[in-house]
Amino acid sequence: MSTTTPEVHYRVSMEAPETHCFGVRMTISALAARAPQGKLSLSMPVWTPGSYLIRDFPRDVLAIAVTGHGGEELPVDRQSKTTWVVTAGEADSLTVDYLVYAFDFTVDTSYIDTEHAIINGASLFMYAQGFEDAPITLQLVPFHEWKVVSTGLEKVGPNGWTFKAPNYDILVDSPVEVGNQHVHHFEAAERRHEVSIFAKKPIDEERLVTDIKKIVESAIPIFADVPYKRYVFLTDFTADGHGGLEHLNSTHCIGSYFWLEPPEEYRSFMTLFSHEFFHTWNVKRMRPVALGPFDYTKENYTKSLWISEGITSYYENIIMRRAGIFSVPELLEELAFSINYVKSLPSARVQTPEESSFDSWIRLYKQDENSPNVSPSYYRQGAVIGLLLDLAIRSATDSARSLDDAMRDLYQETYQASSRGFTDEEFEEACAKVSEGKTREIFRDHVHGRKEIDYNRYLSHAGLQLTAKSVPSPDDGFLGIRVRGAPALVVVTRLTGSPAEAADLSAGDEIIATDGLRTDSQKLAFYVANRKPGTQMELTIARGGVLKNISVRLAPKPVFEHRITKKESASAQEKRTFASWAIENWDEPLVYKEHRASPLAPKNLDYL
Repeated sequence: MSTTTPEVHYRVSMEAPETHCFGVRMTISALAARAPQGKLSLSMPVWTPGSYLIRDFPRDVLAIAVTGHGGEELPVDRQSKTTWVVTAGEADSLTVDYLVYAFDFTVDTSYIDTEHAIINGASLFMYAQGFEDAPITLQLVPFHEWKVVSTGLEKVGPNGWTFKAPNYDILVDSPVEVGNQHVHHFEAAERRHEVSIFAKKPIDEERLVTDIKKIVESAIPIFADVPYKRYVFLTDFTADGHGGLEHLNSTHCIGSYFWLEPPEEYRSFMTLFSHEFFHTWNVKRMRPVALGPFDYTKENYTKSLWISEGITSYYENIIMRRAGIFSVPELLEELAFSINYVKSLPSARVQTPEESSFDSWIRLYKQDENSPNVSPSYYRQGAVIGLLLDLAIRSATDSARSLDDAMRDLYQETYQASSRGFTDEEFEEACAKVSEGKTREIFRDHVHGRKEIDYNRYLSHAGLQLTAKSVPSPDDGFLGIRVRGAPALVVVTRLTGSPAEAADLSAGDEIIATDGLRTDSQKLAFYVANRKPGTQMELTIARGGVLKNISVRLAPKPVFEHRITKKESASAQEKRTFASWAIENWDEPLVYKEHRASPLAPKNLDYL
């Protein structure tokens, strides 16, 4: 007899972690209700929401077998890289068994070894077309040594290893970690928060949890709404991994042990938690119209990632300041990093934030030697636009309103009112409304257009200015290349408009000698820096194995790194704007502390 309510049940086996394979069994009921012709299509996602790159998860499916209710084998026909078609006949339920190889330790993929397992749903769970909205149960069968499971999914049953999700989207949006990780709890805004920590060496877990709580308590007031019952921070530490991915009521963050010390690196690492938690509102609920419901089989294009990711990149630092984890100089230092990126690299003058958002699928995660010239980061672009918008709104209203108000108004008008996505125009209007129209110019010139930003104009709203961190000597020469020094001295990137471009020095060229002298990376950096602009240099290179001599005329070295400082004097309103924004009196001295950059820190501006 056919049931009328379709249900989907997944059983995930982790009993042989040394194989790096999950065993997945998917049982689907009530086929007659949604597959009346006896044909059922099974699909595997090719990407995961929040990470805009086709990852082709079906490639890791090693075997698939389908049986009917009586155990009879059912025919399966592969239709495409994402889809299998099952001939179910009269069967009203079926079981799908398959293996998934999972040995890529990132926030986008699933992973299993003898110490723990991480499940990111899009990379593990097939779905039956037509059953995406069916209720789901998930049963976990852990490796016998594992006792702990961490996930935002709701538990059902007495054994603690079975969970439920109302539909496939929620299942995919709820990562799971299984092992013997440490789990901490705290209460904030009358909600339970969990911090799950996997680390192979001792770390200061109490400090981490304390600071995460500060971040949570500082972010919640921005939207004046806590849209979850429970929130889980899945936290994994490795020697060199990094990354974070947002989910509806959880996040998965991977960090390096090197980020835990010294203090400035730890504080920078904490912005990862700030960034992902802010996504609880900005993108997971207040989302661009294109980002939900999802099509898991292909790209989902939007021009709004500079809002979803870039504005979040701005707020990751603002929240850190409000939480008291960042000092004012540390806040300004982080914001200046994005300014330096946008101001100094040619790519930000090639694509608008909207264009770089749209091209995310083909550019952001596929960096090459020409990316600094043509492919800007909408994270950095959006962070800069967020700063401009916030200061412009505060200045226009004498600090009565801020970007917080625009974000909160749009959240209430879209997600809270009808759970719908927002349009680009609605975001622009929300900002214009709270700024009395003063932000329209920012959108016209710097979101839709490519006009160079007058940073001092906007920074002056808060009594600030942009100054060169260090001014190159007028005698410093400049080639406009980034190099790799081992095993050979090779050009990695050549900047547009540089002397290197004018001389046809190309990415991939091996530099062997300068002016007839054998060279390496240190010698080349010294040689270029100590030759005056206008000096003609003779480079001996190897291109495609063929030796060639190139003549290059050096240019003056540009200023790549700038710092935000205070103006010599500021008006009373500028001081009020600064105080409301930075949470500190403008008259307090601004003292920067010099420190070494982490070996894992992004390097965007180290050009010869």
